[in-house]
Amino acid sequence: MLEIRDLAKHHKLGRVAVPALDGVTLRVARGQFVALYGPSGSGKTTLVNLIVGLRIAPDRGSVKVDGRDVAAMSRKEGDEYRLHHLGVIGHPGILQPGATAVGAASVRLRMGDVRHADRAIVPLLQRLGLGDRLHHKVEQLSMGERQRVVIALALSTGPQLVVADEPTGSLDTENSRKVLALLRDLCRERHVALLLATHDPEAVEFADEVLELRDGRLGAYAADRSPVLAESSPPD
Repeated sequence: MLEIRDLAKHHKLGRVAVPALDGVTLRVARGQFVALYGPSGSGKTTLVNLIVGLRIAPDRGSVKVDGRDVAAMSRKEGDEYRLHHLGVIGHPGILQPGATAVGAASVRLRMGDVRHADRAIVPLLQRLGLGDRLHHKVEQLSMGERQRVVIALALSTGPQLVVADEPTGSLDTENSRKVLALLRDLCRERHVALLLATHDPEAVEFADEVLELRDGRLGAYAADRSPVLAESSPPD
């Protein structure tokens, strides 16, 4: 589903080109949960932005989703890809203040002109344990509940690929584990490819595969989080 080959991206710092990503290669298959571990500044967000394909393109290499090169998409193709084929799980701060859980989670469905979008999102919110919070406003929800609304928003259009960028960064340990377990289970149930970018070591036990990104280079994850730099082996 997701295939990244020899991906490189440099950012300008004055006259100096600083490598954010340096030859990253990885694959995520349908139904597979891959955690990409790395500290702040390791290149995780740059990688996520290249997968999203909005206002950023690689200096070298490619990002392909279901065989389609993200950087080569037209504006119309990119918009369709981001709305229907890609789900991005970010920080709960993206939720609109004053919106209800149902209203916030159904935004993508309304953008896709789905009839009765609010009604259509309810089963997913119930699956995420928010059945009794459907009409509570965002401000009335706990951080863990808000994160689950963000998950519902990302999954609402039935994407083939979900990218989660630090989804547990604002959660305590208990809620982090609940969110990670939900992501794992939903990934398997929906046969979705899931790439989780995180600095949360709790993610290790939930993922099918864990890789480490440090200084823009990808390596095998070690228990002490000292990476053994090597190209990851793609799944069969």
